[in-house]
Amino acid sequence: MSAISRTFPSIIEGKDFHSNEKHPVYSHVTQKEAIHYFSYLTDIKKAVSKIAADADEGFEEWSSMAYQERVKIFEKAAALLAERREELIASHKNIGGPTWFSHVNADEIISQLKEYTSLLSRPTGLVAQSAHSDLALVVKQPLGPVLAIAPWNAPVLLAGRAIVAPLAAGCSVILKASEKAPESAYLVVKTFIDAGIPSKALQLVFIKPDDNPEFINSILDTGLIKKVNFTGSTIVGKKIAEAASKHLVPYLMELGGKNVSIVEKDADLVRAVETIIWSSWSHKGQICMSTDKVFVDESIYDKFVAQLKVSANEIVKDPDYAISQRDITFKRNLVKLVKNALDLGANLIFGKLNDHLDSGSFSPLILENVTSNMLLDSTESFGPLFAVYKYSDTIKLVKELNRADYGLKASIWSQNVLQALETAKKIHVGGVHINSSTIHDEATLPHGGVKSSGAGRFNSIWGIDDFSITKTITLSQ
Repeated sequence: MSAISRTFPSIIEGKDFHSNEKHPVYSHVTQKEAIHYFSYLTDIKKAVSKIAADADEGFEEWSSMAYQERVKIFEKAAALLAERREELIASHKNIGGPTWFSHVNADEIISQLKEYTSLLSRPTGLVAQSAHSDLALVVKQPLGPVLAIAPWNAPVLLAGRAIVAPLAAGCSVILKASEKAPESAYLVVKTFIDAGIPSKALQLVFIKPDDNPEFINSILDTGLIKKVNFTGSTIVGKKIAEAASKHLVPYLMELGGKNVSIVEKDADLVRAVETIIWSSWSHKGQICMSTDKVFVDESIYDKFVAQLKVSANEIVKDPDYAISQRDITFKRNLVKLVKNALDLGANLIFGKLNDHLDSGSFSPLILENVTSNMLLDSTESFGPLFAVYKYSDTIKLVKELNRADYGLKASIWSQNVLQALETAKKIHVGGVHINSSTIHDEATLPHGGVKSSGAGRFNSIWGIDDFSITKTITLSQ
């Protein structure tokens, strides 16, 4: 069956759930060609009551299962994901994803799953000191049913990550996947169900965008959801956090970034330039960790810019950079940001602005002379562009960066790695990468941001802990 004719339904109690409504999904290669359709739950209040109750039952079953059984299921899921790798890759390419990134998506969710599997047998608690009890235990236990909300830009990995962390902790999961990438989410959830996850412990729903607020509020109103995890924009994340807070439901948010690179005067310029360009332009800048702002020591600024022009002219030849933005809305936002900056005195170091608003095409750009009164200086672009700034004092620069709203990723380029390490400790972000890209997320390292870039951590032991409660139990004779 061709991708164009396929319908991707919700998965309720382990079975495909079809409705009478279908909605098209568009490729960001053509912006117009429908790749496939998905169906969604139509009666939201009735639906959430059922799936929340199911999730509560699924939590009891899954959390009570012996760890050896959960290990077997996770191992089978990893094997099935490997068997279905080409199908997972195709699901991202079907909506216009670049080939290399589609491969990364499929491979990284398998890495994530294997890391979590290795942790399922770890101790769940410890014996603590107590002056008033004969025995004091501190144990980790799963929170309960989790609402997971995943985006479209890395559809296999992020849908998988949103469910694997809470499942590893022993929670049940309801995944509300992006309407822009239904195929990937469907394949991931179906694979876990096929591997043996209890049918009520993992469910998938597709919701029409206009109905998202009603869905989230309604499912939180049930009182059965014990945590929300969301990956996406800061604007939407704040709305979800507000809804969750009304019910005192905790949340894990991995949100937007205005990620920075600092280039010290002793940096390897060629390596720094090539990595920074890739970090900004890859996947057309549609990665939360993409580099937005580059601060260059004023003593090497001219050399850096000269190298930028040389490297950019070569790198931009990659056909991936000709792929359109995911939809025209993103393109129009980029045009607005760049025009505002140019009108207020910024200039282009590289590239030419395509301001045709009826097309998703947007060529990579590099700007300079961007100042704080320009929208681009403080707004996440989510596109293939970055601005270059001069600085003279690293300490002052770090203080300035720490006043910014975002705090997801930073990179530092310097041959004095010990000094760079001291600088890294002072920057208020979730991750700093010395002599490496701001785009860095691997299964064994905690991932997340601070400030407007989110709260909580995915990956490894940190991911499990984020979906667990710490309970004290004392015993006295």
